[in-house]
This record gives sequence, structure tokens and C-alpha cells, in this order.
Amino acid sequence: MNTNSTTTLFFLIFFFSFLGLSVGSISDEVLELQKADLVTDLPGQPPVEFQHFAGYVTVDESHGKALFYWFFEAQKQPEEKPLLLWLNG
Repeated sequence: MNTNSTTTLFFLIFFFSFLGLSVGSISDEVLELQKADLVTDLPGQPPVEFQHFAGYVTVDESHGKALFYWFFEAQKQPEEKPLLLWLNG
């Protein structure tokens, strides 16, 4: 192998190693953010069998604008159900 091929191979190994570590890190961050938005109980309401999340999605940080969302997970096979986005206003 010549020097150019060795350098390219080393770069590719480094790049994909870094990419793999970055994706794992992002996944952990996403899970932590999801946990922060998990609704565990609502005052005066009975407990429910499904997960739901609520929070804000920033749309314009410089003006402090955000959209409120409330996500309800499907009760049966949530990984196969479509996502519906409803916006008012």
C-alpha cells in the first residue's frame, strides 16, 4: 500500500469511528430530552396506560417564539402508527 492509500484508509477509519460515537451520543441526548418531556401524571385525572409527552419546540430563539406540543403515543403498536400533526392559530 502506498502512503496516499494508507492516509486515506486511516482517515476513513477515524471518520467512521467518530461518526459512530457521535450517533451514540446524540441518541443518549435525545432519550434524555424525551424523558424530560414525559408527562407522568395530571392533577385530578386518573392514570393512563399510554405514554404522552408535552413541551415546547423553539421556532425563533432570538424572539423567544416556541410552539407547544402534546404527543400521545398510540395504545397499540405505536411503532407502526402514523404521526398526525395538528396546528391551530
